[in-house]
Amino acid sequence: MTDGLSCYTANLAVYLEHHGTPGAADAIAVSVRLAVDLRRPDGLVAVSHHDRPLDRMGDGTRLTYRGHHDFGGFRADLDRELRRYGCALVVGYSTQLPWAAQREGTAAPHFLLVDGFEDGRWHVEDRFTGLMTSGQHQEPFTGWIGEPELDRLTRRDGPEPVKHHLRNTLAFGFENPAPAGCRHLLLRRQSRPVHPNPLPPHWVTGTVEALGALGTHLADSDALVRDPDVVDDCWAAAQHHLCSHRCLGRYLGRTTSGRSHAALEEAVKCWEKLPRTLRFAATSARRGRSRPTLVRSAFAELAEREHEAAQALTGAVLVAAGASD
Repeated sequence: MTDGLSCYTANLAVYLEHHGTPGAADAIAVSVRLAVDLRRPDGLVAVSHHDRPLDRMGDGTRLTYRGHHDFGGFRADLDRELRRYGCALVVGYSTQLPWAAQREGTAAPHFLLVDGFEDGRWHVEDRFTGLMTSGQHQEPFTGWIGEPELDRLTRRDGPEPVKHHLRNTLAFGFENPAPAGCRHLLLRRQSRPVHPNPLPPHWVTGTVEALGALGTHLADSDALVRDPDVVDDCWAAAQHHLCSHRCLGRYLGRTTSGRSHAALEEAVKCWEKLPRTLRFAATSARRGRSRPTLVRSAFAELAEREHEAAQALTGAVLVAAGASD
């Protein structure tokens, strides 16, 4: 079940499934938490969505980014990865996908799974589905595309926004360096020493704590203007937490109290509302009419509901983690 995961994790789950990882989507759902870095000198908010490094494979290899300035080198790397592992993750760009619901605006990075090559065409799978920040619903895609099309949808045109580089680097929950300035990116499995890679001490970790800090930060009249893409970051956080709550909700026992179910439902409602509230606040801020009380209260309510939901889901987390091992 990948419905509700982000455009990174939905296709990471498919990659893991291809390699026989049981309960990949559940394992990702269990990993969901929010952490933020609010002290960057450029004023951008960096966001981590997972409490464990999802780039580590069970056989001791790790997924690492490989960048290319030309399609030929990218294609050769992709072919080697398919021959060795049967499939590979590549970085595509949202509005350049022929099946994209949203074809206008900034082309944001987006994982895709490539799992076949035949007669000059590549077999691509995009399991991502969900309601976009624009209000349009993205549907999944599976099919064959030609080489010119693969070149086009994986080619970054123009300068790379810092925010996009941040998202690639933190896509697995912890820093996984992505080459800057490359036209094409893919992920290769490599045997590399596994070292602890905790987030630096100044990060605010833990969903409830991060929500509180974000609410204070984004209530500032300039924060949403300085970093408008933080609305999409919060949308991704909402997607992940909604998916996690729905997944973990399946593991609530029949004897679980009605109060616990109600706490989970209230948290879900708050996460569903958050992107709409932030879009409204960001639009108002650009027009010179900041909404600090609206932003602060939205995050405060969500933090409270998320705290209650986390308590209700404690047992479900243990059951789901065991089921995905």
